[in-house]
Amino acid sequence: MPGRARCGDPACDLTIAFTLMSPDSRAVFRTVLGVDDATWLRGRGWALTTGLNAYTCHAAVNPRVAEQTTRQITEALIG
Repeated sequence: MPGRARCGDPACDLTIAFTLMSPDSRAVFRTVLGVDDATWLRGRGWALTTGLNAYTCHAAVNPRVAEQTTRQITEALIG
């Protein structure tokens, strides 16, 4: 089924760490959740994927989306 690839993967829920949190709050978030390295890396991948998708689809016509997705992509890349 289309759109079901992420069903059941808790890593997709970690995208918020790279969209809304600072590096310091992201570290606390990860510690409190007790997320293992593989899940955290997949979360970064989800954040990068959704950020790139939103950027390529909307950034040219929406400066706010361009700004937010650029931040999300950057944060996902630096971890």
